[in-house]
Amino acid sequence: MLAKTRTAALSGLESVLVDIDTDISSGLPYFNIIGLADTSVKESTERIKRAIINSGFTYPKNRITVNLMPAYMHKRGSHFDLGMAVGLLRATGEIKAEKDDSHRIFIGELSLDGEVMPVKTAFAITAGIIDQEKGKINEIIMSYRNCRECSILTQNTGISLIPARSLSQVADHIRGRHIKAYDRSHEKNEDAGDTADIDFSDVKGHEEAKEAIAAAAAGGHSLLMIGPPGTGKTMMAKRIPGILPPMTAAEQIETFKIYSCAGMTGEDCCSKMKRPFRYVTRNISRAALTGGGRIPLPGEISFAHNGILFMDEMLEIPQEIIEALREPMEEKKVHIVRKEGSVVFPADFIFAGASNPCRCGYLGDPERTCTCSASKIRSYRSHLSGPMSDRIDICTEISRVDYERLMDRKSISTAEMKSWVETARNMQEERFKGCAFRCNAKMPDSLTEEFCRLGNREAGFMREIYIDHGVSTRRYYKLLKVARTMADMRESPDVRMEHLTAAFHYTRFLKKE
Repeated sequence: MLAKTRTAALSGLESVLVDIDTDISSGLPYFNIIGLADTSVKESTERIKRAIINSGFTYPKNRITVNLMPAYMHKRGSHFDLGMAVGLLRATGEIKAEKDDSHRIFIGELSLDGEVMPVKTAFAITAGIIDQEKGKINEIIMSYRNCRECSILTQNTGISLIPARSLSQVADHIRGRHIKAYDRSHEKNEDAGDTADIDFSDVKGHEEAKEAIAAAAAGGHSLLMIGPPGTGKTMMAKRIPGILPPMTAAEQIETFKIYSCAGMTGEDCCSKMKRPFRYVTRNISRAALTGGGRIPLPGEISFAHNGILFMDEMLEIPQEIIEALREPMEEKKVHIVRKEGSVVFPADFIFAGASNPCRCGYLGDPERTCTCSASKIRSYRSHLSGPMSDRIDICTEISRVDYERLMDRKSISTAEMKSWVETARNMQEERFKGCAFRCNAKMPDSLTEEFCRLGNREAGFMREIYIDHGVSTRRYYKLLKVARTMADMRESPDVRMEHLTAAFHYTRFLKKE
């Protein structure tokens, strides 16, 4: 006898609907799974057998063939268990459905006693199904422990999320004794709250650096901080998420989907998710940064999507790894090609880097003497190539704070900086209505003439910079965009000289291309 059920497979961040055909025929007892199933799927044969028997059903003593379609796509994960078990029970006649099961999707791993266990990729699978198959399905049956995180996806879609605890409960649901759909309204509303667990007021002084950091957050610009060890570069970087605007519902779903794809989510709802802050050190590999593996998984640049990617001791990192950032910083995505296929992961982040000025760290320090030779300094700084430095919008110097400022109780706080960011973001939101972008850093170069209009004096200044200082075309437009952000922070409708000079000031440590 033949039975059909449905589930989904994950390929990168995309879900593909999978039809499970279960056939029981005469012959010696044998359970065969076909359709490019990997080890984790084929191991389900024993889990399914024991789950069926321990749930009080009769397990067939015949030849069982399960076909997972489409057959050309690799199937991975333990979430196929529930769909295959239901298909097997329907094929044996243990479950007689009140109607066709094509409108249902089954997602869940089975324990040996028949409990429906949660799967870490449930959110990513569900998001993909809803995006592609909305209107074709009306029920998704999964472990009750996955429902909380996935419930945000099914709101206002007409799709019911069915919280299953056991295989026998799922069987009763299919027979007509329905499980009540998951109701998100009964859950306690836990707001993500203020992301500023640590405050910029903890960092004394550094007013210029804080303004540069606020500009980076306000306009979505990349940032590099250069200074001796112990001056507060890392402290300030860790506080950047606290001045960014809260994540929108769409951003939360996008970001949580990436973490779910990598199996890095728990049972928490994605609405509790804060903007990511990913800390990269000099020991990172290229694959860990960009993503990869035999089965392509996202890397740090994708985990930083909609948040901050912080690269500490940047010039200590091998140049080929730093160079791997070039394309993602421009394209806002990373394309990974492997033998088994290619995937695209989003990588729209604000880059923040920190570096010492030289290998010993004390070049230009008034209190300590630099021990590096000129050749060592050149070698150290060569890790940041011209093309890569041209992709950094703002560079600021972090100097040692004098004693009076260190003892000063007053210091620019996260709340003050957040108000600057909110002011600038509100102006950008109004300016870019109807556009596909929302911040100055993403503004196409072709639109700078419209949104960054210059007076005669300002135009003359930019002409001088381009000709006399030999800046690249990319740098020229970046200067205009940073100046536009500086103007937005001060609620100025026009880009003025002080905004242009401030933007140019923040490029003085970057080498020419």
